Amino acid sequence: MSESNPSPAAPDAWSDAELTIAIKAYLRMLHAELHGVAYNKAAVNRALREGPLPNRSKGSIEFRMRNISAALYELKMPYIAGYLPATNIGSAVKQQMIALLSMQGLESLEAYVPTADAGTLAQRVSDLMQRQLGVVPKGSPKPTTVTNMVTSYVRDPAVKAWVLQAANGHCEGCGAPAPFKGMDGLPFLEVHHVMPLSSHGSDTTANAVALCPNCHRRCHYALDQAEFKLMLYERIARLAVEVPADA
Repeated sequence: MSESNPSPAAPDAWSDAELTIAIKAYLRMLHAELHGVAYNKAAVNRALREGPLPNRSKGSIEFRMRNISAALYELKMPYIAGYLPATNIGSAVKQQMIALLSMQGLESLEAYVPTADAGTLAQRVSDLMQRQLGVVPKGSPKPTTVTNMVTSYVRDPAVKAWVLQAANGHCEGCGAPAPFKGMDGLPFLEVHHVMPLSSHGSDTTANAVALCPNCHRRCHYALDQAEFKLMLYERIARLAVEVPADA
């Protein structure tokens, strides 16, 4: 597929100072787009030619903006929808763009970078939830995969079955009935270790509770997870307080 990018009008290479001016203008437009603030690319292009970039043509600036999109695409960061990444950008120019972009501080864009790490994903989602997302994310039609070595704990099925039977179809956290029946026809509850196995908690009935999905997530992610944990110890007589490994 041939590339129909316009060629810069000026034959001489852009200086770092000129590229930095273009990058700053680009990032202002990108932040506006990500936050749903209207802007005009043509007006920005004209302002650059009438101001700090008087020796550059409209097409030349347009092409550099697409170079910047290509560098951001390489970094897996968002780019301006109207400036598709240039496909004929040389590796040296791309690295130059990446270096100059990094000098402008891309921390605010890091939350948009896809990740396979569950903890990082949760933090980035939380960050973005506190912003006004102005555009529908492009997403990934074909997400890539990563393979990680996972350490799992050997669990006693009898302990899990006993705790579920003791709960008798009701969440031991909030007392509500199980929200639905599983594929086995039994009330669906999840068994949670009050002292995590990763903190040397035991896999015993004295350290396990049957919870509805909401209460289970509350144990891991809620602002009041410590208070909720104390409530479980107070409510369920069989539980025994265990000391974490790092105590």
